[in-house]
Amino acid sequence: MVTAPHATRRMQVEYAEALEADAEISGQRCDDLVEAASYWHAAGEHAREERALLAAAEADDDRGSLSGRGSYAEFLMTHGRREEAERRLAELLHEGSDCESAYLAAAQAYDAVGAPGEALRWLNVGVNRFVPELDAGLDLGDPGMELMRARRDLRARLGLPPDVIDEFTERQLRLGREFFDRLMASRAGSGAVLYWPPAEFAELRRHRPDLELSADHAEHRRRVQVALAHRPDPVLVRGTRADLDALGSGPDVLGSHADHLRRCGRSEPWPPGRNAPCWCGSGHKYKKCCGAPGFGDSGRSDFGPDPPGQ
Repeated sequence: MVTAPHATRRMQVEYAEALEADAEISGQRCDDLVEAASYWHAAGEHAREERALLAAAEADDDRGSLSGRGSYAEFLMTHGRREEAERRLAELLHEGSDCESAYLAAAQAYDAVGAPGEALRWLNVGVNRFVPELDAGLDLGDPGMELMRARRDLRARLGLPPDVIDEFTERQLRLGREFFDRLMASRAGSGAVLYWPPAEFAELRRHRPDLELSADHAEHRRRVQVALAHRPDPVLVRGTRADLDALGSGPDVLGSHADHLRRCGRSEPWPPGRNAPCWCGSGHKYKKCCGAPGFGDSGRSDFGPDPPGQ
């Protein structure tokens, strides 16, 4: 196992601790603990990762955007505790979940241990629950779309011919990409893309309800990666709540913040080299993290507010 550089590992631990502290007061305990676990994992602190996920599973009220029950079962499965994981997954399957990520986590768990058939079964169950019928009005960020995308990718990897759901998914993803291309062209502006590190993102979610932010930090990272990939001559700027608060509020405060940071010389060139550390601060190589194939297939950006209804 490759150990992260000391400074990066310290940053990951700080992020995890900040998210765990935030979980006590944010009203989003399950989501915060699952995100904290991802940073414990990146830091190589697997005992603390498990504690966070177990607490997330116990706090899971099925109303968040991340599944504590599914994420803990995935941890157990990928750490050689398959029997225990399958007991928890059987309970989850019996009870059902209104959290899309529960089915994604279960599928990822089985796929990780070489059981793609079981992974596909979970994706099918999730798609049937969230998308009982195909509707042309279904957008990329709607519940069920990520399940259908994962299902399409897994079926292609297994050599299965596209079915009607796969064809619908591909069509909606294509329409979404075309819309995003038009959006990027209309908002090319300075090319500055605003990224909120995990601790800052958690602070914004708590203290700035006026801002339209992603549901969780993982989705924020995806949207930033998409924006960086589509903008001409992009640069990355890292937002801070203190600087943003100084600008007050307004319909384009996030865009103004990004432009301000760039004018102040606080921008970073993009893209990083494939073997360079990822821009998100995870400590992983870019090509294994946000630059991995498929990571930016869907999602919108948070460098500024989207048009109404998007």
